[in-house]
Amino acid sequence: MHIRLIILLTLFAVSCQAFSSAPPRPTPQLADKASASAKYWTRHDEGDFKLSIVVPEGWETYNTEAGIVLNEHVGSSAPDTPLRGFLIHIFVPYADNFRMPLTDDMNMAWYVLKQVVHNREYVGDALVSEPVAFQWDIYDAAYYLLNNRNNSVTMLLALGMPDGHNLIVCHVSVPKDQAARIRSLLPELLNTLTIDDQRVDATALTNLPDPLVFPEESD
Repeated sequence: MHIRLIILLTLFAVSCQAFSSAPPRPTPQLADKASASAKYWTRHDEGDFKLSIVVPEGWETYNTEAGIVLNEHVGSSAPDTPLRGFLIHIFVPYADNFRMPLTDDMNMAWYVLKQVVHNREYVGDALVSEPVAFQWDIYDAAYYLLNNRNNSVTMLLALGMPDGHNLIVCHVSVPKDQAARIRSLLPELLNTLTIDDQRVDATALTNLPDPLVFPEESD
């Protein structure tokens, strides 16, 4: 099954499977996308939260119903196209299917991701790590790592919003042989992320484990 993680746009916008799924990659004639030779801002203003981020030079971007996609290789966003570099989706997931912490002192992002990694409806047959909690700027955050078993790997990061029942998710995938690039480039790639026009300080991402150890098949 090639790129099992690709799902239909309409399903992606409403499904909790988004936690383990790559962003939908629409056909070029349907994609609302742009590319440029210089860096520029892209925005997502629908829903409860406004998201914006600088698009790296030479990358393409398009919006989904839930957020923003950044694609390192222009023209490689068609369905069934092998992943060639970074594919990043920053979005607000539909989280109503998850239990939320009963106390304010619990890291909400970790609490939700803990449910995700132990439910095969969300992670499928991917190899997945346990979630790790950390503080990302003012937000309680968490991440987990996936080996998608299709020659790609994913780091999924979630930030718990102050309202206590919403998350912002950053779904970052690369070919498996480029896994080390996530740890080295992620602080720079997400350094301009803003939520409701407030920049999220990416300093915490420089303190993540180096290297990131993605799950592997047991011997």
